[in-house]
Amino acid sequence: MRAMVLSAQAPVETSPLAWADPPVPEPGPGEILVRVTACAACRTDIHVVEG
Repeated sequence: MRAMVLSAQAPVETSPLAWADPPVPEPGPGEILVRVTACAACRTDIHVVEG
């Protein structure tokens, strides 16, 4: 699994997001694991990154 991890809120120009390979979670009873092949980021997501 690949993920972008935010270590601290900072301007996007300083590259506060980093790629990570967290372990794949194990679904619990009554849960499922969904494979996501793509996702998008909008300007609101960038506002969250920048604080």
